[in-house]
Amino acid sequence: MGAAKVRLPTILAAWLRRVLIFVPAAVSIWCLNQPGTYRTLLFEGGWTTRFYVVAWIVLTPYLGWLIMATGRLTFSLIKHEPAQRVDEFFVGAATLILAGSGLGFLSLLYPQIVLGLSIALLLWDLRSVWKPQKLAPSFSLLALSLLGLWLLAMVFLDRAVMPDVVSTDVQQLYAPYLAEVARNHSTWLAADNPIFSDFEIGHGNGLHLWLATFLPPHVAQIVSFLYFVGIGAVIFELVRIVLPLQALGWRWQDAAVPIALGLAILGLTWPKTVPSVTPGLHTMEFGKYHLQTAAFFVYFLLVVTRSSQRRDRLAAGICAFAITASYPLYAAFVWLISALGMLTKALQRDRSGLMTGALLGLGAIAGCILAFSINYLYLGIPATNPYSLFRNVASVERFSEFGSLDILDFFVLAQSLEVSDFFSNAGLFAFFKQVKSVLLVAVLLAATTWAVVFADWKLFPDCSDVSKSRTLPNPAGLFIVIAYLASVRLLDMTLNIPSLIRLSVHANALFPLATVAIACWGLLIIRRLTPIWFAGRHAPEVAVLALLIASACTTVWYPWRSFRDDGAIAFASGRPLRQMPRVALDWQRCDELQQSTGSDRILPLNGYRTMVPCYFSPLLTRGKIIHTYESDVARDFRKIAAGSADTAEATLRALGVNLFYVQKENCDFWLNGFSDLFRKDELPKRFTVRTETPDYWLLTWKNGNQPMSPDAEAEISTLRTRSKDIYREAYGVEPFEAIKHGLPSNDKRRDLKALEQLSKCR
Repeated sequence: MGAAKVRLPTILAAWLRRVLIFVPAAVSIWCLNQPGTYRTLLFEGGWTTRFYVVAWIVLTPYLGWLIMATGRLTFSLIKHEPAQRVDEFFVGAATLILAGSGLGFLSLLYPQIVLGLSIALLLWDLRSVWKPQKLAPSFSLLALSLLGLWLLAMVFLDRAVMPDVVSTDVQQLYAPYLAEVARNHSTWLAADNPIFSDFEIGHGNGLHLWLATFLPPHVAQIVSFLYFVGIGAVIFELVRIVLPLQALGWRWQDAAVPIALGLAILGLTWPKTVPSVTPGLHTMEFGKYHLQTAAFFVYFLLVVTRSSQRRDRLAAGICAFAITASYPLYAAFVWLISALGMLTKALQRDRSGLMTGALLGLGAIAGCILAFSINYLYLGIPATNPYSLFRNVASVERFSEFGSLDILDFFVLAQSLEVSDFFSNAGLFAFFKQVKSVLLVAVLLAATTWAVVFADWKLFPDCSDVSKSRTLPNPAGLFIVIAYLASVRLLDMTLNIPSLIRLSVHANALFPLATVAIACWGLLIIRRLTPIWFAGRHAPEVAVLALLIASACTTVWYPWRSFRDDGAIAFASGRPLRQMPRVALDWQRCDELQQSTGSDRILPLNGYRTMVPCYFSPLLTRGKIIHTYESDVARDFRKIAAGSADTAEATLRALGVNLFYVQKENCDFWLNGFSDLFRKDELPKRFTVRTETPDYWLLTWKNGNQPMSPDAEAEISTLRTRSKDIYREAYGVEPFEAIKHGLPSNDKRRDLKALEQLSKCR
């Protein structure tokens, strides 16, 4: 009895300490979920913004811990063996992707369930507190570590904490679906808000769904930041495998950690290498899923490059399955990595590594089949990108429950998404030019390093390490990285497919690694011929210092420039989002429409791009601004846009659509704006102007003998006619009429620059 009394306070004290660990996270979650926060961030700023920033700073380490703890639990349940931290992160992310998607399909994404599971997982992980690896302190390591922390702090404030109000896609595609899932507790679409495109690209991203259940949709940017850090960790590990530092001497081997850290920083900050490609990873749109795929792609390179162990098979299988289940077209990249890994392991006669590569490919196939099957059984089409590949197998009847295939046909024609020149000679020339530049830089780097090594030997000789014979390292890792990098860049430049280019931006991070690796292998050949030249004492220190300077320069020139141009410090200090330097969209108009029309729905006839902040906006009543192709109205394309004026009016009235937005001096008419309902002769018979401002008209149904302003009638008709003329000038055929009447499209584009006239009607 006495022992029990002694143990009870000890147990209570232990549990109290555990509970206190979660108090900062709980306060942060409460702060981030306060109603009206997004409106305040946009229009007012102040202390709400400051608390918002602090809350994310506090909460982000907890989210990273959750992913790592999930990885440790997965390894302990399946393989019962320890793993590297980088493996725990990616296996944990893959597990949460599958768990979040599974709960979404079961309609169980309730905050109580998700938060309960998360807390239980972290409490389990507290039992085995791990100690960080101890490293020998040095000036170079300390300086590079501080530089890395400064880089992460800049990227965190600029890309993660500050909500993306510049990208049009994040606001109208990614964030709204996460909000919709949190509202419905399910990945399945609501009948009154069938945002099918978001479902297709979002239903498999279970980690985002898991966290968005109890956090605002902008958590997607925080997740991308965690993946950004993960990419740096993978490059750090790749450097230690691909660079033959141990064969250059023990002094070079001792410098491996700062060299790896410096190349990781260079990889994360490396600028664009192709004119048409978005600059480095730090400027990617963190609200999208591209950094998730980028992180997994570079992690797969690590898995197939290093000496295979049993845990690699689990990592390869589960991660490949998770990433391709999230979006099946990612399988192409995974298969490329799998093929490279299997080829090199087969040449090495490494059966274990061959099995790891095979499981990577098989996992990708399984995830791809699952994703395509879910999409087809639910949406009626395996995928909408590439649309031309799946259009012929789509079920029109099933897809009509969510949208209109005619609208997608219109997009292919109007946006010219098809590849008109499958292989570009100019792209092939640019590829060889880039290969030449990489090799020249590698040769210059090797020659400069050799000069330093030679001078070091002459000035500070130390022969203690020269006589030792060293085994030639395996070049398989270098081959895999270079072959992958070359394959991705060749596809980018010759095919010139925008979606493919966006997916392959992660390849920029591998250029410093590949270049330095080629230079190091060149030095290794020289050392094998004349080992005495590498008998100096300080050459590795000079190399690390040069790498520190290079890393500092790229961090200042590129991330700092983005950080400064976006006004990240101003936001953290409390400036409203709509006053940020690069913000061009008008949220005030969204707020104005909400205040003046209440819950009445509005169908925009033109100004698609200017209305982006209003689609699915949390500032507005749900479904208030009707989206062009993702809404209940879009399902009736044949009745509204392609039907008669009488049919269109009856359908719109039945859907409760009574207001129509027309922006002045804007020829960007889309779909419904080209309906016969809005012809010049129909406008005065059916509509009247409810509201007119210097920027737009708001039309409504005519009630009785209300006249329509002749000036408004004439100007709207002129804008609509000019819009058709611009499309005809650009494509040689009016896309809407081609879809409406089934006319053949003109494959030869006339002048796509003419489309630039749409926004201002020039």
